Amino acid sequence: MSSFMQFERALVQRDWPTARAVLTVADADHFAAYLGYAAHLKGVEEWIPDVVRAEPHSILPLLIRGARAVSWAWEARGSGWGNKLSEQQLTVWVRRLELAQNCLDEVVARDPKCVEAWHYQVTLSRARQVPAEEAWRRFDRLTDISPAHLHGHLQMLEYLKPKWFGSPEMMFDFARTRAAAHPGTDLPILVAEAHLEHRRAEGGDKYLRRTDVAGEIYAAAHNSFWHESYRWSLSTPLLWNNFAYSLTLAGYYREACNIYDLIGEDCVRTSPWGSTERFTELRDQARDQADDIYDPQGG
Repeated sequence: MSSFMQFERALVQRDWPTARAVLTVADADHFAAYLGYAAHLKGVEEWIPDVVRAEPHSILPLLIRGARAVSWAWEARGSGWGNKLSEQQLTVWVRRLELAQNCLDEVVARDPKCVEAWHYQVTLSRARQVPAEEAWRRFDRLTDISPAHLHGHLQMLEYLKPKWFGSPEMMFDFARTRAAAHPGTDLPILVAEAHLEHRRAEGGDKYLRRTDVAGEIYAAAHNSFWHESYRWSLSTPLLWNNFAYSLTLAGYYREACNIYDLIGEDCVRTSPWGSTERFTELRDQARDQADDIYDPQGG
């Protein structure tokens, strides 16, 4: 049985000793993946407080409780606009966010170099609407420890999007600056993510076919997992999916097909496709168009 399956089963069965044993020996890449799984697993919030009380000197259960509380809060809120929340939703949302903040504050107070605690602190920056100065402080603490932490960067990018607390200029400046500073890592995906977000304000997918936009997304892929110094990680399939999606919409069909081959059948992710049917549709479109000459104004 793989360590991930072992960890998954342990959480479902509320077997903390086994879950703790897996976490204790995990490298940073796997630790982040395990924590992300625990954060999204419904039911963890029911029993992890007992573990926190039983192991008052350990930050592991406290970290899991805090990470889970972040996702638990979003489950209560939903994906709609904040001004559409019911009074009950708002009350639960705020209470769970406060729980997450308290847990994560205690973790970083006891272990200031706990990178995943800072990652979830950055996530909370947006949810709790903290001032920009505080959001950047949290992000800087994260990157002091892990300069190319993908998910922390993605969360900071979210904070800087116009729909939250930023602007197109702030979003693109962050994406381009961080990507340029870390070639051969996961971070150039930030550029593609920024363009995917900006297309909503620029008329949709046609924006992605502009020569400058499509070219920048293609260059970002070459500076990321196609870079000679890139090292595969558990985040790599996420990059494959996002670049395949954006390059297909940008009209770089041949390049997208190379990535679809890497994805195969085993590495399809829910995001950004939304459904397996959408993945299949765009993959087949790319393969059908792969022999066509790229036309940035074409269909």
